[in-house]
Amino acid sequence: MEKWIQGFGQFNSDKQKQGKWKDWLLLGCVLAVMVYLLLFAGDTLMRELVPATAPDTKESQFWEQAECRIMELFFPVVVYGHYYGYDHENTYAGNPIPISFYQDEETTDAQETVLEAGAFGTEAAQQAPVSQVSGNPVIPGQRFTREQLSDFQFMIDHCYIVDSTTYVDREEMNADALLSMDMTMHQDNSDYQILIYHTHSSSETFVDSRPGVLEDTPVGLGDTLTVLLEQYGYKVYHDRTVYDQINGKIDRNYAYTASGEGIDRILAEHPSIEVVIDLHRDGVNENTHLVTEINGKPTAKIMFFNGVSRTIRNGELEYLTNPNRQANLAFSLQMYLTGTASYDDFLRRNYIKGYQYNLDRRPKATLIEVGGQTNTLEEANNAMEPLADILNQVLSGRTATFGE
Repeated sequence: MEKWIQGFGQFNSDKQKQGKWKDWLLLGCVLAVMVYLLLFAGDTLMRELVPATAPDTKESQFWEQAECRIMELFFPVVVYGHYYGYDHENTYAGNPIPISFYQDEETTDAQETVLEAGAFGTEAAQQAPVSQVSGNPVIPGQRFTREQLSDFQFMIDHCYIVDSTTYVDREEMNADALLSMDMTMHQDNSDYQILIYHTHSSSETFVDSRPGVLEDTPVGLGDTLTVLLEQYGYKVYHDRTVYDQINGKIDRNYAYTASGEGIDRILAEHPSIEVVIDLHRDGVNENTHLVTEINGKPTAKIMFFNGVSRTIRNGELEYLTNPNRQANLAFSLQMYLTGTASYDDFLRRNYIKGYQYNLDRRPKATLIEVGGQTNTLEEANNAMEPLADILNQVLSGRTATFGE
């Protein structure tokens, strides 16, 4: 009996020790959450509750940097997502490498609200300064200074949407480097300078497109853009090949392989081509209508799209290397800044995703999304005029947007 009593006492003692360990573990978790809230969300909460506490001096940067250092130590994964400009809840929501090595570039419903606002919200757009575009009427727009763009987070927040499956590199996204790259090109119609093609043509239509009519797809937009650019003095090769059909059936993923082979043949025949444009129509929610008004015309909004051959889950995609990646980013950023300075509410933020999209073929290569399936053909075609103007401003070096 005495041994039973001693055993029972020992059992209670061990149980109390185990309970203490659980208490310490629970306390540690509570402290960790408190540290997280204090460092990561405390300043945001205070700014919401007491607006007067919002930092507006350079001295505040020291505390922000110290906060980031501590957060990196305690919560490296969370900070990583916040630091690079995308929702940390989706940090590990990336897709595995698809069999086709590509993903469709259409935006998701959750991203449209942010993308639709363009470079600034509605209230900011109403207060945007007025700028003069060479050869065009005075149109309200938004200009960013070099000092603003030198702030990495400011540039990401105002110029980009970074897909949750990828991440961007600070050194690669250096504003001074991107804006200093020479994207100019002399007008010369002796040989082809610009290539326009469509990876997705027959599968991308507009609300009033006629079934089976190629001119009612992005191919028709390419026809319009070709004429406008040639009026500026460039010689344009418009490739009207349908790449998204195999044996009469739509195959959008394989289309990138097919279009890559097609443009490689064209570039081999015409090495003088410097600018390569893959013209698309975006896929959006049926309740979304990407339209604005320019010079009294209803005009579809556009978006420049970048693929950086890098995903969160798989890192650098060596089989999709792009030696022109930073030049691609420079080209689209310069066009974005030119467009936002020239046209109010015309551009959606530049989109960055993790694959290649055949943008490695030239430094001045870009993928452009024109409106969505809810836009009319008229709205989409009207977007070609300001788009041609933006391209010409950057290629001719007539924009003053980057020197401020």
